[in-house]
Amino acid sequence: MTSEQSPSADSGGRRELNKRATRTAISTAALSLARAHGPGGFTVDQLAEEAAISRRTFFNYFPSIEAALTRPVEEFLEGAFAQLYNRPADEPIMDAVLATLGGDVSQEQMALLCEIYAMGEDDPQLERMQLQVWNKAQQKLEEGLRVRLPQSESDLLINSLAGALIACGQAAMREAAAETAGRSPDAGSFQKHLLVSIGMLRTGFNSLSKDS
Repeated sequence: MTSEQSPSADSGGRRELNKRATRTAISTAALSLARAHGPGGFTVDQLAEEAAISRRTFFNYFPSIEAALTRPVEEFLEGAFAQLYNRPADEPIMDAVLATLGGDVSQEQMALLCEIYAMGEDDPQLERMQLQVWNKAQQKLEEGLRVRLPQSESDLLINSLAGALIACGQAAMREAAAETAGRSPDAGSFQKHLLVSIGMLRTGFNSLSKDS
């Protein structure tokens, strides 16, 4: 016999869905305005009107326009981490990372990641916010690796690995951006460079020329 879900639990689930929908609507509206006017070319009031919410509601969800614009970056990283942690527990960690990023990652989210990166190149505030998002992601990755990896692994190893993986993502984005001359980096190119970068990390950068 199965127990029925309580009305309070059902109500809580609906509230979370509504919050998620509102957060997505705000972020989508911010991206729409940024595409039309540039990331620094509109106000919170204009964003609230575009998202059909009040100014107060906006600040209940985001501290700034830049935070709303970078929400897709957070969602991409959160989704990638979730897929990584769901990989088989006995799979070597670097194999798991490569399988995750070479598999069913959202190409739509990856394209948004590239587009927002390109916007940040011309907007210092958005660029700083993106750096904050990546730094926060590194902390979350460290926490996840502590759960996945054997408890005997040192904090130094875990922190170094998390930092190196995040750096691979940033390096791959810069490489993809360099190929497009001011336009948004191509999502496929970013993914390709990301896998190559992490592959080099996996092999210990063995392709480096040895000292003569």
